[in-house]
Amino acid sequence: MSNQEEDEVEDELEALEAEVRGVTLPDAPVAQPQFTAEQKAQMAKDRAARRARERAAEQAQQPILA
Repeated sequence: MSNQEEDEVEDELEALEAEVRGVTLPDAPVAQPQFTAEQKAQMAKDRAARRARERAAEQAQQPILA
């Protein structure tokens, strides 16, 4: 077992011991960011522009078959 693996096992063991003792570890935040209507519209516009560029690039790469 490498030192890194041993450290990972020890960290996992410490987390399990803390859980058994009732000490809770902090959870990742679950709240979603709130956007204004203007921000949502701008994000949609940006996504549409990005998709248009991607489609144009794909079409430029495809050979024209006769």
